[in-house]
Amino acid sequence: MIPGAALADWLADREPQRRSQRRVDAFAQKWGTHPLMTQLEREVSELDPRTVDTLLAAARRFMDKTQEIETMMRELIATSRLDPFFRPPFHPLTSEVQNSLLLYHHPDLSISLGITGVDMLAAKKSGRTGPASVNFTGYASLLRFLKAGGATLSFWEAPQIEDTFVAAEAGSCRMVERRRIADGEEIVIDGRRQSFVIEHATGDILIFQAVARAGCSPVGTEYDHDSRRFIGASSTDEVSSRLQMMVSLLRAMGRDDAFPLFEEALASPQFYTRWYVMREMLAMDADAALPSLRRMAADDPHPEVRAAAQQALQLFFQEEEEAAAGEGGDAKCPA
Repeated sequence: MIPGAALADWLADREPQRRSQRRVDAFAQKWGTHPLMTQLEREVSELDPRTVDTLLAAARRFMDKTQEIETMMRELIATSRLDPFFRPPFHPLTSEVQNSLLLYHHPDLSISLGITGVDMLAAKKSGRTGPASVNFTGYASLLRFLKAGGATLSFWEAPQIEDTFVAAEAGSCRMVERRRIADGEEIVIDGRRQSFVIEHATGDILIFQAVARAGCSPVGTEYDHDSRRFIGASSTDEVSSRLQMMVSLLRAMGRDDAFPLFEEALASPQFYTRWYVMREMLAMDADAALPSLRRMAADDPHPEVRAAAQQALQLFFQEEEEAAAGEGGDAKCPA
């Protein structure tokens, strides 16, 4: 990158860099201690029960405070104009069609303010090389279209994602409605069985979005837009995703001493994590993993995990299982 004159001057002088950082820190402090945020924090922490409905109600009360939010956003914009190197102290959320700022985050609730660009939508549609899909996030979302941009949305439904989700029983999705969205309109999407697709827009879309994670499904699902058939699933649990990453890293590093930790991770409440950990255990030390694999094949509560473990026994440990059965061992071999 070749910096312009203003950037080169800023990079060469520590004082303007410090000024920019002080502005970031000052706004972060003001936002964090503003009654908008302290009241929301208090409400969420005191919710009992903490359900999708109570969480989204707290988010709605936050969004309703339009005057206070606009005042803070105007100050943010004014500071950005004053200092081109000022960066809003919010985590950015980006996708192919949307840029958002994460205004509030709690393990059970997040609130963001974002823009879906009409040019970004057009670029995605014109540049698509594969089939389009419809995604069901597994979370409940509240969306308030501050500026709808003349958007037309299609609304979709699919079989509800349960804790015992089985891919073979995912069925197909169907479109239930297509309509234009008005400025100020609010919709709630239960991502366990509902989704939407922005079909068309004539201008940029400004959206407040709240995502409630309480009661979410273990996975989000994806269906082919044209055939309506199920094509894949992904984790909704950040902790499980990190656990899988760490297990893979330890296995790649050859950390045999971590094997007991792998065995503990087999108690994960997420069925896909249990099987992922087992795969890494087999890759690390198949013989040591065999007792746990046998237990999984016999007793795991999820049918797909049991089936996968039984198949692994048949493919890789057939002789051991036959020998154990012949000796009257306690191994439970699949039929």
